[in-house]
Amino acid sequence: MTETTSELEHRLIDYALSLRYDDLPAETILQAKRRLMDTVGGAIGAFASHPARIARHLAQPVAGGPSARVWGSLVPTSPEAAAFANGTMLRFLDINDTYRTRDGSHPSDNLGGVMAVAEMLGLCGRDLLLALIISYEIQSRFVDAVAFNDNGWDQPVPGAMACALACGRLMGLDAAQMRDALALAIIPNLSTYQTRAGELSMWKGSAAANGARQGVFAARLAAEGMTGPYEAFDGVFGLWNQTVGKPATFPDLVRGAGTYAIQQSNIKMYPVRDSCQLPVNAAKALRAKVEASQIEALEITTYKSAHKGAVADPELWAPKTRETADHSMLVSVAVTLIDGTITPNSFEYARFLDKDVLDLIGRTKVEVSDVFSAQAPGIRNCRLEARDRAGNTHVAHLQLTTADIERGPDDGELEEKFMMLTRGFMPEIAARRLHEALLSADEFDRVSDLVDLTEI
Repeated sequence: MTETTSELEHRLIDYALSLRYDDLPAETILQAKRRLMDTVGGAIGAFASHPARIARHLAQPVAGGPSARVWGSLVPTSPEAAAFANGTMLRFLDINDTYRTRDGSHPSDNLGGVMAVAEMLGLCGRDLLLALIISYEIQSRFVDAVAFNDNGWDQPVPGAMACALACGRLMGLDAAQMRDALALAIIPNLSTYQTRAGELSMWKGSAAANGARQGVFAARLAAEGMTGPYEAFDGVFGLWNQTVGKPATFPDLVRGAGTYAIQQSNIKMYPVRDSCQLPVNAAKALRAKVEASQIEALEITTYKSAHKGAVADPELWAPKTRETADHSMLVSVAVTLIDGTITPNSFEYARFLDKDVLDLIGRTKVEVSDVFSAQAPGIRNCRLEARDRAGNTHVAHLQLTTADIERGPDDGELEEKFMMLTRGFMPEIAARRLHEALLSADEFDRVSDLVDLTEI
C-alpha cells in the first residue's frame, strides 16, 4: 500500500485479511449457515422469474478457464456472470434478509459473488462462511455509519466494496492488491437511488447482483495487477465528496467474541420490503378481530423511515409492477387482511392489481408517529386501527425489537419457508438434502459439492 492509503482503507483491508475462522464464535457460524440456507432457498424459488431467465441467458457457458456455475441449471460460466445470475435469483422475491439501522441494505445479496469465487477456486465451506461473514460485517457497518440512501445513493455502493474485499480474501490477495480491489469496486460503481424511486423496474432486484458482479471483477482485476484510483474515499472526486459530502465516522468491525452483523440481519418471512414485515404480522393480528370485507376505514400508524420507503411515493398506493408492490406497506397490509397472508404467489398472480385490494387501500390512511419514529430502529412499531361497518373499532399494535431480530425465526419456521420456496422446482427429497447440506456447509471440503445440490 502507499502513503495515500486512508485510515479507513487500512481498517477495511486489515479486517478482511486478518479475521480468522477459528476465532469466530459458534453462534456466529450457526447464524451464517442459517442465512446461507435461507438465501439459497429464496434463489431457487425465483428460478423461473423473468429477470433470472434474462441473467441466465447472458451467462454464456465456458469450456475452460476460471468458472463458476449458475444455481439450478449448473451451467458453468464466468465467475462474474455467475455472481450476477445467482444474485438476481436470490434477490428477486425480496425475501432474503436485510440489515437496517441508519441506512438499509441486503448484505446477503453478495452471496452470489462470494460463492462464485469460492467455487472457482475449489475452496471449502469454511472458507465460504468466513468470506460471507466478512462481507456482511463490512457492508452492514457502512449501513450503521453512512446515510447513502438519504443522499441519493443505492446499496450496491457499500455492497460492491464488501464483496470485493471478501472475494480478495478468498483469492489470497495481499494488502496492496486489496487496496486496488477496493478502489476498483468504489470508483467505477457508484449506483444511484433512482433504482428504488417512483415506479420500480426489474432492475430493483438486480442492482445489488450487479454490485456483487463488480466486486468479483474488481478483485480479479487486482489479482492480475490492475491498479485502482488512489484516494478512493478522500480524493477531490472520491466517494465522500461525490456522495455524502464529508467523511463518515466508521464504527469498529467486530472480532473475537462479539456479535457480528450477520447475526443482526433481519431474516424475512414474507416477500416484501423489510419495513413491511411487521405490518404483515399486525394485519394478521387485526384479521383475527375483523373481516376485511367489514372494514369501513383503516388507519396505519408507523415510523418515519418505514413511511418514507414503503408509503410516501404515490406509486406505492396503486402499484403497476410487482417490484413496486412488494415495497408497498399498503399492499402488504391489504392483501394480508383479505387473504390471510402474503406469499410469492400474491405477486405472481398480481393481487396488487385486483379491485378488492385497491378498494381497501382506498379506505386506508397512514400516519407517522413521532413516538414510533424516535424508538426506531431499535424498537419498530406498527399500529392498525379498523372501523367496521357497524361503527366498532378494532386495533392491533405490534412491536419488533433488536433482540427479536437477532433471535430470528426458529429452525422449524425457516425449514418450512425453505420447503415452500423450493416446492415446484425440486423434488422434496432433493430440497431436504440441499437444506441439510447448507446448514452443514462447514463440513464440505468443496463448495462445488454444495452447488451440485442446487440442480433443478
